Amino acid sequence: MALEGYQYTSKGSDYDSNNTPLERFTFKSHIINQQYIVEVLKLKHDIFVAQFYLKNHRLSGKRFNLLLENIEQKNTKHVFYVLNTIANICLDIYKKNPNASFGFMGAPTSRESNPKKNKKNINPDRTIRNTKRHRIYSLYVKRYFSPEKFTHIVFNDSSCYLLKNNSNLKLDVSLSNDYHNELIKTKISSN
Repeated sequence: MALEGYQYTSKGSDYDSNNTPLERFTFKSHIINQQYIVEVLKLKHDIFVAQFYLKNHRLSGKRFNLLLENIEQKNTKHVFYVLNTIANICLDIYKKNPNASFGFMGAPTSRESNPKKNKKNINPDRTIRNTKRHRIYSLYVKRYFSPEKFTHIVFNDSSCYLLKNNSNLKLDVSLSNDYHNELIKTKISSN
């Protein structure tokens, strides 16, 4: 079931700054005339973490936080196309690996990561509770990833989410928590 989104291209395998294996994809938005880069990290136990950013932000340490900050670039159709494209990449991975589970962390906006404006939601480990992107992504995946195939595990305190593949019998609650801790460690150390 492919969702209506942008056409994407695989750019091969690589490693991130923490030496985590990843698959890289690109796609171009004809709506806002911008190129995106998608990195899908491969963690232990067949967990794939999708993350994406605008190509022109690729050198920024805050590249995951800078998406659609410009008010002129906000467009509902574009946002759905981007999310559908990421979902299509995940579905293609799932076709190749029927044990694949998927995770994400809803990166905070500039305002959400500003201690003066959002101190109550910033955790001691620098993760941020219940970000806007986490809320949007959470609603989105509930619509397109069936609870019959995926258990939805939400980590609101750190804005993380895991779509645990029900076919992956090795991935239990303890390992799900390990995923959560590893994702936080990976994301915090790369900032």
